Amino acid sequence: MANFKVVVCAVGFIACTYTSTALGAFRDIGVGARPLGMGGAFVALADDGSAANYNAAGLGFIDKTYVNATLAQRFRGLINYQYFGSVLPIGGAGTLGASIGILSESSDIYTERTLQFSYGKAFSEKISFGLNLKSFGINHDEYEEYVRQLSAEGTTSASAFTADVGVLLKSAAGLSLGLSAENLVPADVSVFDSANADSVPVSVRAGLAYNLAGIAENTQQEALREILRSGIGLVEIEIRNGENHVRAGAEVWLNKSVAVRAGYGIKNTINSATTLALGGSAKISTFMQFDYAFQLLTGHLEDNTTQRVSFNLIF
Repeated sequence: MANFKVVVCAVGFIACTYTSTALGAFRDIGVGARPLGMGGAFVALADDGSAANYNAAGLGFIDKTYVNATLAQRFRGLINYQYFGSVLPIGGAGTLGASIGILSESSDIYTERTLQFSYGKAFSEKISFGLNLKSFGINHDEYEEYVRQLSAEGTTSASAFTADVGVLLKSAAGLSLGLSAENLVPADVSVFDSANADSVPVSVRAGLAYNLAGIAENTQQEALREILRSGIGLVEIEIRNGENHVRAGAEVWLNKSVAVRAGYGIKNTINSATTLALGGSAKISTFMQFDYAFQLLTGHLEDNTTQRVSFNLIF
């Protein structure tokens, strides 16, 4: 098992390191079926293989190795997203993370790529800080006639670098507070109009997570008490490019192998939208877990559904 763990982690980090054009689904599509099953409210929890994508500080509290692969579809398969990431604790020095994701549309004319390296360290049992370094890249098929006509000076691709920072605070009462600021360094990914910058927007997330074990002790029904002991409730707000996103979600493990989740989100803009999410997990063994999430979007994205499947190795 130890040798297998080393091999898997090495493959994960090498794959992320040597994909030179570096990935970036930087349109905030969301990463990981487990967080999305809770409506995307994950900044105050951030405790699995996708943690750094929501709050790099969560890495500081992770003491296990994670390898995560996620597949997602949007707009009934017109948009596809693939993600691969790994998390590796390095003892008292903290925890490292690396990930790569690719977003593409069905005709393969347009592709986004993001490469991310992460670090988190807990300075006590109550506080942790984290950092992401990210490389964004976009590419248009240079052989498409209309792409050549629109491109500035024949340019069909662009890349940029940016960074995120995060903090996670935990209390003895089962309450956690997460804060994350993303894309703090201006990242211009302009392609067709070099005179006008097309920067990836800064995003700020703040949220709370509460362990439902405190409620469980006041519940008279034994079966419900056992379920609540493994449950958690979350709420978060995100401000991104003039848009306000409010999300709430919950997770409950029915037993040691099966979990269920639900989430709800509201986006307040000129074109408002709501999101309803449902999800679950199945642990196949002590180190293998499958996650699934289904999202239904309404408002200006009426009748659009999103499905995500994640495969996790945990050591």
